[in-house]
Amino acid sequence: MKKIGRNDSCPCGSGKKFKQCCFVPNQEVKRWVYTDLDQLSNKVWPLIQQGKLDEAEEVCRELMRAYPEQIDGIHRLAEVYEARGEKKKAAEYYRKAAEFAKTAPGFDEQSVKNFENEAGRLEQEYLAP
Repeated sequence: MKKIGRNDSCPCGSGKKFKQCCFVPNQEVKRWVYTDLDQLSNKVWPLIQQGKLDEAEEVCRELMRAYPEQIDGIHRLAEVYEARGEKKKAAEYYRKAAEFAKTAPGFDEQSVKNFENEAGRLEQEYLAP
């Protein structure tokens, strides 16, 4: 694990520097750490932005193999399929993420609802004439 400095990339995956994103002044920065899971998960979004969707998908598959007890691989894979324009598959994985969030600790109803809303939005798009 690596301590996060103010100028490091934010662990939330936004692509911004920590100090311009989730950093809270007067809060001890040493509580924020990157785990191997965070580092792997945070690789996906930049690959999507660069159009390297096959590489992004492979990172998602690795997340799912290495961390089956975490939602990251499922959620990130939904994002990859959405970037590809594969709305049906993306909706399927957002639904899987919602189901995962319903049973896993640390997720609230809003998180579940967000995943369900994403799935519903995509389903409307691919079902629309």
